[in-house]
Formats: sequence, C-alpha cells, structure tokens
Amino acid sequence: MDKEIEIEKKREEIPVEDLKELFAVINQQVPDLIKNLFASLYDAETAEQYAKGIATIYKTLKEQGLPDEMVEKLTMKYANSMDVIGKAMENIDIKGKIGDED
Repeated sequence: MDKEIEIEKKREEIPVEDLKELFAVINQQVPDLIKNLFASLYDAETAEQYAKGIATIYKTLKEQGLPDEMVEKLTMKYANSMDVIGKAMENIDIKGKIGDED
C-alpha cells in the first residue's frame, strides 16, 4: 500500500524595500565593475601583448610558407578571437535590462 506524503514548502518573501535597496546597489556598482573590467583588459600592457601575439602568429605562418591570403585570414581570425569579451559586451544593453529608477 502506497502512502502519499504531502510536503509543504514555505516561501520566504523578500520585502519590496529590500529589493529596491538591492537594485540601487546593483545600479551603482555594476557600471564601475564593467568599467574596471575593460580597463584591466585594454590597458597599455595588455594592448602590447595583444599586438605581439598577432605579430608572432603572422610571422610564424609566413615562415611556414603559407600563401599570403591564408596567412592574412588566419591572422585576422586569431586577432578577432582575442576580443571575445569586447564582442560579447557590445551585445549587452544594461540600462535596457535593469530599467530606469523612478
């Protein structure tokens, strides 16, 4: 004989004022976090390393005797792949997602 067990799950509700406070903090801190992320990714030292990487792959492909067109395509693919975060961030509309505070 099967017994049915009923489990009542209690929900904890978050007061609206707490949510407003949470979103206020998010609205203040998220833009700074994004700004700092970009600053760390695109500083002068990072740009120099990025350029050296591109130059190295170009030189290596040329030394291997690949056709110029292929070397250029592969170098561009490499360069584009290094900017994944920048490309991802282009598609994010933060203000549109969070909404305006009244």
